This record gives sequence, structure tokens and C-alpha cells, in this order.
Amino acid sequence: MTSRGLVKQVLSGDTIVVMGQARGGPPPERTLSIAGITAPRLARRPGPKDAAADSKDEPFAWESREFLRKRIVGKEVEFTVDYKVPSGREYATITVGPAKDNLAHLLVQEGLAKPREGGKGPVTAESQELSAKAAVAQAAQKGVHGSPAALAKAVRNVQWTVENLRALVDGAKGKAIDAVIENVRDGCTLRVTLLPDFQNVNVVLSGIKTPTFKRVGEKEEAEPFAEEARFFTEIRLLQRDVKIVLEGVTGQNVLGTVLHPAGSISELLLQQGYAKIVDWSFGNVTNGREKMRAAEQAAKSARLRLWADHKVVERAVIDEREFTAVVEEIVSTDCMMVSHKGRSRKIFLSSIRQPRPKEEAAAGGAAAAPKKRANYWEIPWAFEAREFLRKKLVGQKASIHVDYVKPGTDGMPERTCATVRVEGTNIGEALVSKGYATVVRYREGDEDRAAAYDDLLAAEARAQKAAKGVHSDKDVPVHRINEVITRPIAEKLLPSLQRAGRMQGVVEYVQSGSRLRVYVPKESCIITVLLAGLSCPRSGAADRPAEPFGDEALALVRSLVLQREVDLELEDIDKNGAFVGSVYHGGQNIATALLTEGLSKLHVSVDRYKNTGVLRVAETTAKDARRKLWAGYVEPVEVVETEKDAPRTRKFEPQQVTVTEVTDSTTFWGQAASAKGALDTIMGTISAAFAANPPHPGAYKPKRNELLAAKFSADGQWYRAKVVKVLSASEIQVLYVDFGNSETVSHRDVAALPAGATGAALANEYHIAFLQRAPADWAAESAELLREKILNQTVDVNVEYREAGVEYVTVFEGSEDIGLSVVANGLSTFKTRPAPHLQELLAGYTAAQAAAKAGRKSIWRYGDVTEDEAPELGRGR
Repeated sequence: MTSRGLVKQVLSGDTIVVMGQARGGPPPERTLSIAGITAPRLARRPGPKDAAADSKDEPFAWESREFLRKRIVGKEVEFTVDYKVPSGREYATITVGPAKDNLAHLLVQEGLAKPREGGKGPVTAESQELSAKAAVAQAAQKGVHGSPAALAKAVRNVQWTVENLRALVDGAKGKAIDAVIENVRDGCTLRVTLLPDFQNVNVVLSGIKTPTFKRVGEKEEAEPFAEEARFFTEIRLLQRDVKIVLEGVTGQNVLGTVLHPAGSISELLLQQGYAKIVDWSFGNVTNGREKMRAAEQAAKSARLRLWADHKVVERAVIDEREFTAVVEEIVSTDCMMVSHKGRSRKIFLSSIRQPRPKEEAAAGGAAAAPKKRANYWEIPWAFEAREFLRKKLVGQKASIHVDYVKPGTDGMPERTCATVRVEGTNIGEALVSKGYATVVRYREGDEDRAAAYDDLLAAEARAQKAAKGVHSDKDVPVHRINEVITRPIAEKLLPSLQRAGRMQGVVEYVQSGSRLRVYVPKESCIITVLLAGLSCPRSGAADRPAEPFGDEALALVRSLVLQREVDLELEDIDKNGAFVGSVYHGGQNIATALLTEGLSKLHVSVDRYKNTGVLRVAETTAKDARRKLWAGYVEPVEVVETEKDAPRTRKFEPQQVTVTEVTDSTTFWGQAASAKGALDTIMGTISAAFAANPPHPGAYKPKRNELLAAKFSADGQWYRAKVVKVLSASEIQVLYVDFGNSETVSHRDVAALPAGATGAALANEYHIAFLQRAPADWAAESAELLREKILNQTVDVNVEYREAGVEYVTVFEGSEDIGLSVVANGLSTFKTRPAPHLQELLAGYTAAQAAAKAGRKSIWRYGDVTEDEAPELGRGR
């Protein structure tokens, strides 16, 4: 009787597996041997007991199997069972296709099988025909009838075990490899032959899991839908030519994606509800993650198979899901403070887990809490993670996408978890890709996760492959940072910090407007720094209210320097071991910023420290504008000196100064006339030293505030200069200390000062008494007039008064009072002073200004400019 069946598998050149009709499940199967022929035997995979056995193909065994596989797998055949042996094996005549091609004839005429010999039955027409075809193949030396050399070539070298699966995956470089599926263990586990090298590997489909089979005693029990999932994969892939993308390694298996003409089998399994996505390997999927997620979601929505009992979880409504904020502070690897709409918010990175402290990690996370909270530098890779985030985020605008809000538990507040991007970069993904954090794995049904969760998984897979950070087998970097909290330790440290001059630090914490905790990398320590000369209001705390403007002062300093790199100049320590000094960020003195905004006042100790004059000017600015702490300030009534106390006459003790630079309409630089010899000596020393040993361009690395030699662009000569600012890797701004002029020079045009050329600067800065700076539209002309009269001239200067630590002088070129000439030309106004001994001098300034005003000169051309300074017009507010 003739039957029909669909070929499921070709076991060898003479044995196949056919399937019948499916009825409520996978169809019945029959194993058939082709009657009348024998095909070469394929090598058998060594088992556990004979792992060392060297099993090889008989010549042309693979070609015989492949000839049959490519011709009939997945196609319908007709067969008639000729006989059945006691072992149960059935021998049949099998035909295929409309022409009913006899498989035995096809194999024999191609030399891929031989007629069966040794039969006891009578000679039949079928056996005679097979013999005739074999004779023709033998005459043509086809297949198994070939020469010894041809037979030797037709034996595969099968790699039953690949020793280094990671090298195999890395060598593929993500390219699709030709393969044949040899066996389907379950819906997502396959035995595969990789071509053309005949490497035999187990492949687990990346990112998904299907129901499997569990061995219970001697039996194998199937999980729900395990049989159906396996059949779904078998009917599409078994013994098909496919492409495989090798994506990772798990144990003795390779993770990969299998592609056939209909697409990815993983996507199809998800779409039909035969599989679920698993996070542990989903990150290895190189292409099509979005489609796989969509396929799973479609199966969930339709409640197909594995999702029959799926319930949709209502997610919490989030009022403001997308917003832009400025990052204020990095709290930890997975947490930061951002400023949004005038208030600070704590944001946690979605689906990110920071490394655990050593004690907790060693106990697998189940140990009791450590005695004290670990410092961030004591947690593996947390220091590197924090530095990465600090440099990339602090002070930057970030796009925040709130993914979910985690409810508070065990007394902990709720957490706002979000995806944070800066300039298009997903910060969580960047952290994970560097190995500074790992990705949270969720329970099935937990949909509260990052919007770009799959990207995080992929980044983690890359970090694992590259053995970065927490995934590395190398020793974890150790950071030994000391916290200086006592005076004895501070006393030992102070001399080295003072010798260093300006040094770099990172502000770790702002305790109040004038008290900071600063990490000093050079000394590997954290110190407390008090801003020198300030008396700043205290901010509020749990046990005390804030002093007026204390919280505002704290907020200002936080916005300026928190977790930013700063320059420190330390001068002293207080009784508690805090260092007293100045803190600079971006060239700005933080103390000056506080004083200018009226958020601090000067302390009585201010004169003990540097920058006293600058600090007094900043306080005066806030005081004059009545800002914050000075809002109710009333200018004290100046007591007029009595004739007895006041100087009887104005002191006129002029000194000769050679003017070297005019900065603006009220300020210039000059050298004492007596300094000419010192200048000649210094210049001669530099010239002789560089003639004998010329500087190597670019070899010297300048630092801020350093005294060095710089080549002046105008004449190509070397002069002493101070580094004002390092602008870039190739340029710096310098001040020529013996002349007062500044310029930007190349790093190639600076060098270390030779011995004998150091010492105090020869140029001093002078401020012209009484003069006020000209209005902006006349500033250039006013400064130019000053240059014409005094630049490169030797003049007499006389100190008239001191204000906020700054000396103000009158300047005479011969008998001409230069300040008076500027006023007479209508290029500046002047400010009167009450001192009696100056009144005679000021009378001349008053008359000169009145004449310039009457003559409509320069700034007076359109009327009285001082009228614009009326309080009702807002001037000075």
C-alpha cells in the first residue's frame, strides 16, 4: 500500500524521517530506510563514554546525505514499505515529485549509494536496474566509485567540540554564517553545523526562552507548550540552510540569532506566544530588538499561548514626563540632583544598579548592613563612575525622561527614575558600557523599566565582552583618600600645601556659604576650606533656622563650585583644623562673588590675608547698591577733622616713575626711575642665558600664576611674565610684570626663567586720584589722551589718599597735572573728597570741569551727563 508523508529529516543517505497528518498536536513520525541500497555512513558524534573515539565519515557520506536533504526535506514523498526487519526498521521504495523520481535510483546513479548486496531473495527487475545504474556510475568513477584520492577528499574533518567558543564568536565579527540545523532540542536550543568548517555547536537563541523539557527520573516531562514550540521551530528550521549571527557565549553554548527566508525565528516564536523575552541574553541581540519587543507585545495583547493568563498592569500617571534641567550634583553612580523650575529634584537613573560595597558584594548582597556607610571611593569602580558623571554632567543641561516612579518602602521615600541624556548621549547607557554599573533584571510582568532598556542590555553585553570595569578579572583600582578633620593632621599638611601655591581641587560638599569640603588630588585628601576674610551667614539645618540670607549664600556657592574643579590658595588653619584661603573657579574668586551679591560681609581678620583690596572693593559695591545684607545700611556720617587733627598742608613728596603701559582712562603701569639698573641687569641675564642655552620650543609646560620668560610678539625679545590664564593646549595669556602689558602667546614662546632673573616685579599699577572712568562711548578717547601725555614718559606721582587698600596718585608731567588736563578736556568727571587738605587741589578740578561743561567739550557735548545718575533713573541700583 502506498502512503504519503512530509519529510522532516534526512538521517543519512539512505534513511529519512517522515511526518503524517497533525491532529491536535505534533504529527506522528516514521523512520524509513530506502530499500535496495546502502549509503556511506556519517560520522557519529562521540558520546560521554567514548568522547575520545575518532569517528569519521565514510567517503561521500556527507555528500550523500546533503544530496537527499536538499532534494526532499520539507517536501511530500510517496512510499511503499517493502519489508520490515525484526528490529522494527522499515525498508521502503520512496518516490518524490510529479515525476515520481525513485530516490534509490537517483542516489545510485550519482555514485552516492550502492545496491544492497548479500540479499537472499530472488533477482528482481528493481535489483537489476540498480545494478545497471551502479555500473554506469562506476565506469564514470562517480562518488563512491572514484579514485582513492577522490575518496580521501570526500571525508569531512568535523569539529565535534569547539574548545574556545569566545574566539569563535569574536572571529565571526557579527557576520551571518552559513549553517545547517541538525537537531532541535527545544524551541530555542539547536544543534548546528557551521559551514564550511563543519564546526558542531549548540546554539541558544539570543534574548528568548521557550518552554523546555525536564527530566524526572527516567522520564522526560514537557512544560506547557514545549512540544508545540519545538515543532514550530523544527518545521521551519530542522535541516534547513540558514544564516546564523553568533552573538555571545553562555556556558558550553553559543548565543545567536537564526535567520531564514521568512525572517528571524526568534521573532516568529515571540509573535506566536511560544517564547518570552529574557533579559539576561537580550542584550546580545545585535539586530531587531524593537521588532522582538513588538512581537512579544502583540502576543501579550492577543493572550496567545504562554500569555493566556496575562494581565495588563496599570502604570502610575506621571504629571511631567519630559523636561529639561541643569545637573547640580552627582549623589551616587545612579543618582543625581537637578534644578528644574527653581527647585532641586533627586533623579535616579532608570534600570541602573551601582556597584556594591566590598563587604556586601563578598556576602552576595545578603549580609547585614556594614557598620558605617561606605565612602564612594571605597566602593569598587564608584570613584571612576562618579568622576565620569561629574565631568560630563555637572552644570550641564540635561533632557530628563521620567520612566517610572518607584513607591517608597520601609521608610524610604519614593524614587523618580528617569533616562537622562546630555547632547543626545544616554548617560545610563554610557555608564554601563564602561563597566561602571550593571543593568537591573526584572521579574516577569514588571514593566517599570527604562525606555531604552534594551540599549542598556546591549551596552552591558559589550562591556562584558570587553571585560570592562566590574566585568574585569583584573584587580579593582584602589583609592586611598584621607579625610583631614583634626588640627594636628592639618598642621602637618599645611606647609606642603602652602609651598604648592595655587593647586587644583574638587569641591565635594558645600557646608555653608564660606565653608567647603574639597578633594585635593595631589595630596589624595579631603580638607575643609574656609573662605579667608569672610563673615558669612549660616544656612539652616535640622536643629537651627537659617540666618538672614544664609540659605541664599549657600545656594550661590553650590551653583558656582559644587563638584567642580577649583584652584586653591591656602594661607592658614583655624583652631578646628580647617584651612583658610581663597577658592577660584573660572578665574573668579568665590569670596568676591559672595561679597558683590551682598551675601557676606568682611570679617575683622580680612587684613591678615591676600586679596584684601579686591575684597573691600567687592563689599563696597554691594554696600553702595544696598544688596541683601546691606539693604538697610545707612552710610555713617563722616566726622570732619578739626583743624587740630587735620594735616595743615597737603603732603607733596613726588616720586619719579617711567610710564610703561596705560590700561584705561584712570589706570596705568610704571617703573620707579631708580629701577632702570635692575631692569638692565635682568634683561642681560635672560639674554645671556638664552644665548648660551636656547630654550627648546614647546618643552616647557606653563602653569597659572607662574613666573616665567615669554617672547614678546612686537620685538621677539624675552621678558619676565606671569601666567594669567592657560587658554588652551597651545596658548596662554601672560602679564609682563616689568611693564604691565598683557598678551596671548604660544606655548612654544615661553620658557623657565634662568637663575638670577627672579625677584620682585618692577612695574606697579597706579590709579589716578579723583578721576572717575569715562562713559563707555568716550572711554577710548580718554585713554588715548592719557597715552599721548604720559606713555613712555618719566612723570612725578604723588600719593594723595588711600581707599579700600588702594593708593590713588596725582600725576605731573613737568608742571602739568595730568588728571586735571583730562577733566579740562571734558574726557572724565571727578569725585570730590571731604579732606580739608585736598580742597585747594579739588578747587582746580571743580573749575576745570565747570569750564569743560560750559564749553560743551567731549562728554558734555549733549548736556550734563551727571543728571543720568539720579536715583530715580535707576543708576547704580
